[in-house]
Amino acid sequence: MATSRAAAICVGLAGCAVAPVAAPESMEMFRPTFADVAYAQKSPAEKLDLYLPAATGTPAPLVIWIHGGGFRLGDKRSIRRRNVGPPPRPTGPDGPYQIQVPDVVALTSKGYGVAAINYRLGPSMGTAAIAAIQDGKAAVRYLRANAGTYHLDPSKFAAWGDSAGGYMAAMLGATGDQRTLFDTPNLGDAGTSSAVQAVVVWFGAEDRLPGAELGIAHYLPNAAVLPPFMIANGDADPIISPEQAGRLHAALLEAGARSTLTILPGAGHEDPAFMATQMLPTFQFLDRTFGRIAGR
Repeated sequence: MATSRAAAICVGLAGCAVAPVAAPESMEMFRPTFADVAYAQKSPAEKLDLYLPAATGTPAPLVIWIHGGGFRLGDKRSIRRRNVGPPPRPTGPDGPYQIQVPDVVALTSKGYGVAAINYRLGPSMGTAAIAAIQDGKAAVRYLRANAGTYHLDPSKFAAWGDSAGGYMAAMLGATGDQRTLFDTPNLGDAGTSSAVQAVVVWFGAEDRLPGAELGIAHYLPNAAVLPPFMIANGDADPIISPEQAGRLHAALLEAGARSTLTILPGAGHEDPAFMATQMLPTFQFLDRTFGRIAGR
C-alpha cells in the first residue's frame, strides 16, 4: 500500500452536507472564461463554469472540479474562494466548513483548463446520488464533444472532487468504460465517452450508500481501463474515515489501477490543511499522468 502521511482535517458524506463559508469579496478576484454553460437540458442545475488558460498551439488538459455538500447543497462558484482567513469551527456534521478547492489561477497559469460543475441535488446523498452522477457523466461528455470549441485535449480529462464531489469523481473514474445506469442518452452527447484519465479524491471515499450500484468498488473488477487515482483523507475526519479511504485504495490496487493514498494526521473534513499541503502534490500527479513538464 503506497501511503504517505502529512497534516490536515476532513469530513464525511452519507448523512451530512457541507455548509460553505463564503467571502463575497474574495469570490470576485477572477471570473470564468465561460459562465453558466448548459451541458444538459433536464434541470437548470446542469451548468458549468469554464476557466481557460492563455491560448497556445496545443489543446489544454482539463481539470473537472466537482463540489461537495452531501448532494444536498454546494455550488460551482465556491471554486473562486481565495484567502478568506481562518476557518470556522464546525458546530455539527453540516459544518460550517471552509471549502477546499483547486487553485484555478495556478492551474490555468500551468496551461490547464478548469471546469467547475453544478449538478442536481436532493434531500439526501442516497436519494440524489444517481442523478448527480448522471449529470457528472453528462458534463464530461459535453466537454469532450466540444473540446475543439474550447481548445481542450479530449484525451486528458481529470476529475477532482472534495467530499461528495470526491465520491462522484471516483465514480466517474470507475465507470468510464462501462455501460451503467449513470449513462443517460437523453442528457446529450450520447455517442461521446464519459471516461476520465485521472481522478483526485479529497475525503470522498464513501462506501456506505444503499445498493451495490452506488458502490465505487462494485465497478472496479469489470473495468477494462482504470485511470490513475490520487486519494487524500484526514485521520480525524468524522464523516469519511481513513479506513474508508484505505479500502478504496486497496480495491483500486487489487483491480490493477495505479493509486496513491495520503493520510493527513489530525485532519478533519474540508480542513485547510488540504489546500495547504496537497495542492502541489496534486499538480505533480496531474503533470505526471498527462506527461507534462512541471511548470508548463
